[in-house]
Parts: sequence; structure tokens; C-alpha cells
Amino acid sequence: MSLVEDNKLVYRGYDIDELVEHAEYEEVAYLLLNGELPDKTQLRDFKQELTRHRAISPFIRELLAQMSENATAMDVLRTAASASASEDPAEGDNSQDAEYRKAIRLTAKLPTILAAYIRRRRGEQPIPPDPALGHAENFARMTWGTKMHPRAVEVLNAAFILQAEHGMNASTFAARITAGTGADMHAAVTAAFGALKGPLHGGATDGTMRMLDEIGSPDHVEAFVDKAIERKYKFSGFGHRVYRTEDPRAKHLRRFASELSRTWQGPPYFEIQDRLARAIAERRPKMSPAAAEKVNVVNVDYFAATTYTFLGIPADLGTSIFALGRIAGWCGHIMEQHADNRLIRPESEYTGPVGKRWVPVAER
Repeated sequence: MSLVEDNKLVYRGYDIDELVEHAEYEEVAYLLLNGELPDKTQLRDFKQELTRHRAISPFIRELLAQMSENATAMDVLRTAASASASEDPAEGDNSQDAEYRKAIRLTAKLPTILAAYIRRRRGEQPIPPDPALGHAENFARMTWGTKMHPRAVEVLNAAFILQAEHGMNASTFAARITAGTGADMHAAVTAAFGALKGPLHGGATDGTMRMLDEIGSPDHVEAFVDKAIERKYKFSGFGHRVYRTEDPRAKHLRRFASELSRTWQGPPYFEIQDRLARAIAERRPKMSPAAAEKVNVVNVDYFAATTYTFLGIPADLGTSIFALGRIAGWCGHIMEQHADNRLIRPESEYTGPVGKRWVPVAER
């Protein structure tokens, strides 16, 4: 579904730079689920289907009401995705037609679920979806009402596209392993949510903001980096297994972070992180190969953290915003797995003891 190489990300033949510049998220979701960009009629029909399935049932609303006070956003999304299987009319049906409809329902409902969670934890009533609005704008309105940042729709649309698909990463692999057992789409998506929650995969936005707060000022950056290297500190938002020179998604989010920072009234986060990236790059040649490998590039989460912060999205919600974009990619992979399925069973090498014999418990 995607080609992931150093400084290159391609969705079904289309370069990410071109998609971010020109496309709506709905077009990219259609591309990932169908293999081609939609024509005008196909896009209209796809948008209408998404709009038709945005509302959530009383069952899911009650679940949100029970969870929103104490649960994290990722716990809520994972649980709601799993619970929605119980009310899906095609539950247990892994045919391509049934799964395509499930993919539309999940893509449509997750923004409604997350926006309702965000408002509930602020002590506000959820705002119902607006059928007149596109995917990103509807989510922004459900989240902030009339108080949304003037660039929220543009930035969220781009972020959803940038995060929609990324090859065989941990959460996608978890989804495909689950689908490979014959489990249905809701089970596979739930597994993907579980993997994405881990800080080594999707949690670096939160860690990045904590790191920037710890630094506190651009003038503290160099001293912070030197001490951090000495104590083998893990820099959030740095490093990638595939991208060696540049993460092609990061430059777009850096631009947004830079532009949004100009009207930001809080701490100088962008100035800190820009100086931090330069300081680490300057010190990489003097690091051990293992340490240099861990900070080889600024990854997608680094500037996503500040971009979301400048829009008014708390740092701990970064991974859940990521999931709203990634759902189309997950669903596309699940459909692909089921279409030509084979159980995925990686081999493992046993390294423990051998030759032991059982003895009665009294003699142990």
C-alpha cells in the first residue's frame, strides 16, 4: 500500500508531498481503501457515506460518558472500536464488501468519538457532527465549536494525510497478524490501537512536549543536550529505522509549527525544538554509533507535538489524533490481508535451558 524509503513516502503510487499539497483526507482514505484516487462522482459518494455514519449510538455515547473522566484517549478509542463490533450489521463477515463498509463506518465514527471525549474531559457537552462539513472541518468543529484556531482545518487535514499509512509499522503489523487468524476488522483494529498506544511507536508527541518543557528556554538547549548525552537520555521525536537522512513527513509539520508559532502566546517551543534539532545534529558525529543511530533524523512526532499544541490540542492527545488519520491505512491493510490470507506465524529461537527433569515439590 505504501513505499517507505529514506526521505520517500508513497501511497499507492502517489508521493506524499503531492497529496499533502493538493488532496483532502477523504481522497486519500478512498485511495488507500480502493487503490486509486476517486473521480468527482466517486468522491461525492464516498463523502456522503462518511457523513451518513458519523453519528454514534446511545450505547457508544454511554460508554464514553462512563470512560471520559478517568480513561486516556487511546483507551477510549480502542475500547469504542472494539465495542462497536457488537452493533455492526456485518459483524463476523470478512468479505471485501462487508469490510469496505466497516472501514467507512470506523473512519467516520472515530473523529466523533474522540471529539466527544475531548469535550467531556473539559466538562463540556459533545457537539454533534455537521453533515455540511468535510472530515477535518467537522472534527475541528466538534472539538472546539466556534473557538477553533483559524488554521485548524488546513493543518488537521494535512496531518491526517501524513499519518494515514506507513508500511509495516508496529500497529499495522499487529492488525495484519490479527486479521491473519481470521479475526474480523474490529478485532484487528483493536489490536492496532493497542500497539499504537506504546510510547516507542505512537507516544512521542507527549514525550516531546515534556522534553521541551524541561529545557524551558532556547538558551538552555546546548547544556541540556550535553548533559543528556552523558546520561544516555532518550530524545523524544528523534530517530527512525527506515529514514536515514530525513523523514519526508517532518518537513511539512515543521512548516506548520513554524508558522503557527508566530501567533502563539505561550513558551517559545518552536525556537527550543529548532535549536535542539541543530544541537543534536552538530553532536552526532562525536556520538557512539549506537547513540547516533537513535537520533539520526527528526521524525514525524517531533513537530507534530508543537503543531498540535499551537492549535490547542493537549500533548497527551497527539497519538489519538494520529489514529484518526491512520484508521484508513489500517483498514486497507486488513482488507488486503483477508483478500489473500495466510496465517502469520513468525519463528522464534529458544535460548533458555534444556534437559531439566521434574522433581516432586517437596524436594525442590
